[in-house]
Amino acid sequence: MKLNLNHSLIKENEFYSKDYQKKIKDINFLLRSADQSAGLAWVDWPLCYDKKEFLNIQKLAKHINENSDALLVVGIGGSYLGAKAGLELLSKKSNVEILFAGTNLDYSDLGAKLDYLKDKDVTVNVVSKSGTTVEILSTLNIIERFMRNKYKNDYKKRMIYTTDKQKGYLRECAVADGIETLVVPDNMGGRYSVLSAVGMLPFAVAGISIKKVMEGAIQAYNDLKSDELELNSAYRYAVYRHLVHKKYGKQVELISSFSSKMSSFGAWLQQLYCESEGKDGKGLFVSPLTFTTDLHSVGQFIQQGSSILTETFIDIESPLKDNAILNVPLGSPIKFLDNKNISDVAKAAFTGTIKAHNEAGVPIAVISVDEISEYNFGYLVYFFELSCAASALLLGVNPFNQPGVEQYKSYMKENLKN
Repeated sequence: MKLNLNHSLIKENEFYSKDYQKKIKDINFLLRSADQSAGLAWVDWPLCYDKKEFLNIQKLAKHINENSDALLVVGIGGSYLGAKAGLELLSKKSNVEILFAGTNLDYSDLGAKLDYLKDKDVTVNVVSKSGTTVEILSTLNIIERFMRNKYKNDYKKRMIYTTDKQKGYLRECAVADGIETLVVPDNMGGRYSVLSAVGMLPFAVAGISIKKVMEGAIQAYNDLKSDELELNSAYRYAVYRHLVHKKYGKQVELISSFSSKMSSFGAWLQQLYCESEGKDGKGLFVSPLTFTTDLHSVGQFIQQGSSILTETFIDIESPLKDNAILNVPLGSPIKFLDNKNISDVAKAAFTGTIKAHNEAGVPIAVISVDEISEYNFGYLVYFFELSCAASALLLGVNPFNQPGVEQYKSYMKENLKN
């Protein structure tokens, strides 16, 4: 993975100031402290993840592949976004279809999925650390009835709860009903939990190598240990984001990619950054875009609208698939594309877009990987988790809580009770 800040419009000495270097040293010390109680369990996770549970995930995935046509994952926010990002980016290699529920309160969506699944064998994975989320428990109530009608008393054998190791409503239900469980680790918020059972079970069911995903995360952990800005790209990216936000007044960060397979990854990044940084009137609002699709809807604003934008491109250097443009008629306006590949057109669009947006005064960072792979997915997840935590700490906010989210939940419950 490479970080390119050549288009950042920021001078190099601004990145490497003594003030930023000192702050990064302090942040690195805090994130790598022995005290994991403040939501830091993800930091060392690539080295100390539960190997026994890892094997159990692989065993469960094998059983699901042998006995189910579909896995229905019930989760919202960090309980599903990272898993969906990995599934979309890496493409499933098994015959089991993976669907998501509980992501909204629109029954037409859930009803359509249950109707689709009525003639299929189904396993349900409910993901909630607290086990109290209204969207999840209300969805589970309906899904349980569906499963009970479909499998009678055997339906519990097709349920898996991914939740707190020792406490919470779902844990209590699992113990009482003999339901299989996996663990959301202590002191690991949902948006930082992709590399735990939250993401790993759906990945394993899809035939994605969770071993290679963890290998990528381990490499990122090792590459990003230094507290020196010049040696740590995750911290340099955090400093870049802080500079464009606080010094240059940018309010919105576009996460842009020319790969449609990065769409859900962008949605995960949106939650990761918005929920970690958006406090005390601070933080960049993150908006994921897919180009060139979105260039034909918001490109005009990016180049000539209000000057609130900064942009991060995630570049996949080698396409997963490609095709040639051949035998273009002599009078065609795209004759110049004859014998070129679609990937050549995409690369030209990528470089042209960076130039146009830069000329419009948009600071740009480019994060690139050589190809789409399990290894690179694991690496990117850890890179962004570390950079996000550092970015929030540079702003002086807690990266690991979400008081605003808890407030809406409280008001929703109050309204329902009244």
